Amino acid sequence: MLENEKPKGRVRTFLEEVRAELRKVTWPTRRELYGATAVVITVAILLTVGIGALDSILGFLMQVLISFGV
Repeated sequence: MLENEKPKGRVRTFLEEVRAELRKVTWPTRRELYGATAVVITVAILLTVGIGALDSILGFLMQVLISFGV
């Protein structure tokens, strides 16, 4: 890109380059998209349950320690 190019020309060039790059993208099929989405949702649910369980266990242990005056 030339330094003396007008701002409007730079924006247009940028948008043309973006469009050209988007044409090169290999987009997932609907089946691949659903599969990847299912994996993301499953992992998010498992992490939520795991972190929640860990929080509950640590909270219980803290209450036990506090009740003993440690």
